[in-house]
Amino acid sequence: MSPRSSQPLIWICVALLTLGLHAAALLWITFPKHPEPKELVPPTRLDLSILQPTPAAPETVSIPEATPEPLPEPAPTPPIAEPEPITLPPPKIDPPVKPELPKPDPTILKREQEKAARDRKIAKKRMAEKRIREKAARAVKAKRDAQAAAARKRAAEAKRIATKPTIIIRRKPTYPRSAQRAGLQGTTTLTITIGTTGRVTSVRIAKSSGHTALDNAAVSAARTWKFKPAKNGLGQAVPYSMSAPVPFKLQ
Repeated sequence: MSPRSSQPLIWICVALLTLGLHAAALLWITFPKHPEPKELVPPTRLDLSILQPTPAAPETVSIPEATPEPLPEPAPTPPIAEPEPITLPPPKIDPPVKPELPKPDPTILKREQEKAARDRKIAKKRMAEKRIREKAARAVKAKRDAQAAAARKRAAEAKRIATKPTIIIRRKPTYPRSAQRAGLQGTTTLTITIGTTGRVTSVRIAKSSGHTALDNAAVSAARTWKFKPAKNGLGQAVPYSMSAPVPFKLQ
């Protein structure tokens, strides 16, 4: 090649080289620089065995078919024993921890003890006074009950007739002459009341004889009678009413 024909090629190469250098400088300025790693990553070994060539398949060799032998019978499976239940011990529970109470002040404790002693003494005194009052009340009540019982007993004895009156003087009635001439007879039943002195205080006809003359004669005779008065359970003379028949018979 002549020097004149090679000169343009040289300038073209110089121009391309200059452009390449400018482009490389521009790329180096434009792209950010990657920071250097703080720790070096250890190299990793690559398994290149997978890149080995696959061996060629062996040639096919015809093998005569063999008669299969009978398989042995499987041995019986032994029974599986059931696992025993596992009994877990009861969980251990720690007793609750009692909080420690602050110790009382000895002075305050002594005052409280003295106050409690005074209160017990006052309560004991009040209880003794209460027992005395209750005892006195029971005594008064018992006395009143005894008096009431005695009064009831006296009242009952006063009403009870211990002894009935007994006749001391009993005069016979006068038989009316008119009744005798007329031949009148009968029995007059009287109810007489005997006083505490033994005398008859009242007379009334309980049952008539049927003849007025005979009844009047019986009443007149009864007024003259005298008795020993009746007595109650207390031994006191008391009035007493009794029935007394007065007969009238002709002889």
